[in-house]
Amino acid sequence: MKKINILPIALVLAPLLGAAQNSPFTLTGKVADHKRAVDNTIYLKFRQNGKEINDSTKMVNGAYTFKGVLSYPVKATIQLKVADSVEQYHKQTRILKDYAHEFYIDKGKLSANATGTLNSTIVKGSAADDNRQELQKMLDPYYKISSRIYHEEGRKAYDNKDSIAIALYTKKSYKVQDQIDSVKKAYLFSHPQSGIVLELLGEYTRTILEPSEIEPLFKQVQPAIKVSTEGLAYAKRIEQARTTALGTQAPDFKLKDRNGKEVNLSSLKGKLVLLDFWGSWCFPCRSTHPHLRKLYAEYKAKGFEILGVASERGTPEENYKKWTAALDQDQMTWVNVLAEKGEPNKPAIPALYSVNAYPTKVLINKDGRIVKKFVGSGQANADALDNLVKQLLQAD
Repeated sequence: MKKINILPIALVLAPLLGAAQNSPFTLTGKVADHKRAVDNTIYLKFRQNGKEINDSTKMVNGAYTFKGVLSYPVKATIQLKVADSVEQYHKQTRILKDYAHEFYIDKGKLSANATGTLNSTIVKGSAADDNRQELQKMLDPYYKISSRIYHEEGRKAYDNKDSIAIALYTKKSYKVQDQIDSVKKAYLFSHPQSGIVLELLGEYTRTILEPSEIEPLFKQVQPAIKVSTEGLAYAKRIEQARTTALGTQAPDFKLKDRNGKEVNLSSLKGKLVLLDFWGSWCFPCRSTHPHLRKLYAEYKAKGFEILGVASERGTPEENYKKWTAALDQDQMTWVNVLAEKGEPNKPAIPALYSVNAYPTKVLINKDGRIVKKFVGSGQANADALDNLVKQLLQAD
């Protein structure tokens, strides 16, 4: 099975292996706030093909130069060594370090100048960081709105433990986040050859990766990025996602219910099945169960079934107790099984279905094919699920 998954990646990427050539870079900069550095030294850190690169150099009146080679653009950090008390302060308060700056390092001649503290650094000459800065400018207005809403409404709501105010704040906050996600998605799909593409891809497909949508984009990615350690890992993830892509036959599996009886997914073929990946520890998961109870009651007699697949985090004995207690508390009368470790050389069932976040729900039609995936507990997902279940059952 592993050979089948890996072979397509090797065939596609083999012609690109020659693209992973090192190119020189020179980073020349100046820091106005250089006297904070206790050893007059500035540090540069980044990763290339799984290896961490750490470099340092002495500053002369705040001026410094780094030289090296890169196979592909990557996120990097420059940082001053400050007093231990300053380090401790930032560690305790979690306030962003003003003596560090994160950027994308790229080939060629780069300049990095900070007219104040190091985090005010402006990098020029890096095509990848130009993209990062451009996107950041597009996002800044939304982040400012998000911050304003929190300070004007969110903080007060949480301090007062006002559930109604919290709900109103959350709704506004989610709306802004949706706008941020929309801007990032648009930038991702319009800049496939950018040096920041893997970061954007990772964010966009954190919970759901649909090969039919992502593969055309990934084909346009810079060859050197494709054959990097990170690029190859992402290509492998695309291959794995094929198993449960929309329109594919849902992989069969067998797990036990609370009475020890084995349940096969294939035994439910002929019904419209909703796989519900959840856990007793997952509040967002369990917050969806009242809606599922209503949906199940309405459509069970019409050929709708729910198969809950729970993942727990303790010993087998603890897992069983927590799982069955949650089943009773949430009045989950549909079919429920407990996910266990996969068979040797086989992934656990949630991994088989590429579950990266909870709750994840997968709708499977009467022919056993995957028609939709839902991640999260929002109302939009609940409404979409309702409409799709109604539509599919009426079509029959």
